[in-house]
Amino acid sequence: MCKFGLEENNRIRHSVRMYGHLDDCFIRISKILPQYTPKQIENHYKKYLDEEAPPINYERILETYEKLQAINIKNERLRKLVFICQEFYLSLKKSVEQKIHIYI
Repeated sequence: MCKFGLEENNRIRHSVRMYGHLDDCFIRISKILPQYTPKQIENHYKKYLDEEAPPINYERILETYEKLQAINIKNERLRKLVFICQEFYLSLKKSVEQKIHIYI
């Protein structure tokens, strides 16, 4: 993957201001920067350079990740609890069946 430098970023911003209203904007920019494809330029612009795009909120991403981890831990505890309950139920059922069999 090609890395975009400061000079390329400035050229892309300037070119989008000039050609942004055209359908072939990123194709024209790729002619100015031939080492990049139009799709690479478009993706880079939309992800990193577009001022209308909201900034990435890393704190919110981390908070969401921590919540998912907590849910995962709770689910794992619930799975263990269900397994223990099932084992207890089966052993109790077996014990009761054995006692009934003795009396029959």
